[in-house]
Amino acid sequence: MDKSLPSKRDLENALETVMDYVISTDSNKIQAYVDKLKEQNPGISRDKLAKKVLHRKSLKNGLVGGATSLGGILTMPVTIPTDLIASWRIQATMAFSIAYIYGHTENTTDLKTDLYLILAGDSAKEALKRLGIEISKDITKKAVNKYITRDVMVKIWKVVGRKIITKAGQKSMTSFVKMVPLVSAPVGFAFDWSATQAVGYMAINFYRG
Repeated sequence: MDKSLPSKRDLENALETVMDYVISTDSNKIQAYVDKLKEQNPGISRDKLAKKVLHRKSLKNGLVGGATSLGGILTMPVTIPTDLIASWRIQATMAFSIAYIYGHTENTTDLKTDLYLILAGDSAKEALKRLGIEISKDITKKAVNKYITRDVMVKIWKVVGRKIITKAGQKSMTSFVKMVPLVSAPVGFAFDWSATQAVGYMAINFYRG
């Protein structure tokens, strides 16, 4: 095994650290950010406000990438790509912002489970099936409240987390083009932008459904 590459355990720990950090540390900033957007856009519907957040965060993730400050996030193993941690944080922050727009905070929902399911996207259904949880239609907050008990939430973090890490492996492939002048920037932007768009629409459908 190449010791320069992160292990699955390292990636799982890094993902959980980012989720916990966003929930515990970024909460007030996220709510202040959304409240300010509401003030700047009086009368805007929740759906339109959520899409505004989605497009802003997608652009930020595409443009900023690994240059994003990781703030006070706990030190990660040196093998964890900085741009991956930054991307997870932006996507989790976006999902949390959309949750708040639809009236959910860490005090009203199990936000950590929500974030895992949202970041996993379509693959979350497959992961839930492994735990014996069948959701016939889209994964929404109502469906989660109906089918998922607190007893299985920790299991969901692990099983669904592996799906998120698998998706992260696709992102790592873009690092190979960084050696090619004038190619790495647009490829990296396109990947991060589209990935964040997918997470954003998943979050909107999750909380609106």
